[in-house]
Amino acid sequence: MTQLDEITTGLYRINTAMGGGFSFNQFLILDEKNTLVHTGSAPQFSSILEKLSEVINPSDLSYIFVSHFESDECGALGEFLKLNPAITVLASAVTARQLSGFGMPAKVETVKPGESLSLGQRELRFISYPSEMHLWEGVLAYESKDKVLFSSDLFVVRGSEGGPIHKIGAAEALTINPRSILADEARQKCEDEIKALDISLVAVGHGPVLDLTP
Repeated sequence: MTQLDEITTGLYRINTAMGGGFSFNQFLILDEKNTLVHTGSAPQFSSILEKLSEVINPSDLSYIFVSHFESDECGALGEFLKLNPAITVLASAVTARQLSGFGMPAKVETVKPGESLSLGQRELRFISYPSEMHLWEGVLAYESKDKVLFSSDLFVVRGSEGGPIHKIGAAEALTINPRSILADEARQKCEDEIKALDISLVAVGHGPVLDLTP
């Protein structure tokens, strides 16, 4: 089952529940440059599009942010591009190469850690994310206006009890599980960069949004 929730003004979560308490999230940021964070996998496209269309026409999307190359992050990208070929994909250089190599031609704007991109009233700042498999260079995004970290596969939460937002302490929430980034040095560097941010909400790739406000 797929549902749509407004997390805060102009930020929506599209959540698809799977078995065993596991779920997949995409996030929509409404601004002058409307941005979708992740596409979901190709089999999920129809249900994601149905919920997305309750808020926005896909032709009004400016950006799709892809944190790293994996099916739930970009598997439905081709379907979105059929509806709106003008979409620009925001991704790391490694992810851009993979998209091209797997026959997913798109207009890609390569973003690097430390860079920022204005969406209008909001701004995305990019953080290095050595994602799983081969520790390919990916990127996380931090939205500074509402202090939201889009954490991709970090800080995964199972279960859906209690609604779309889960209150949690920052110390507990922002510790990276070693299984998420296997290399100790890379994991510690990523965790240090995240903990240096002023974060109110963690928009995880799987599970409820984490509310870190006191």
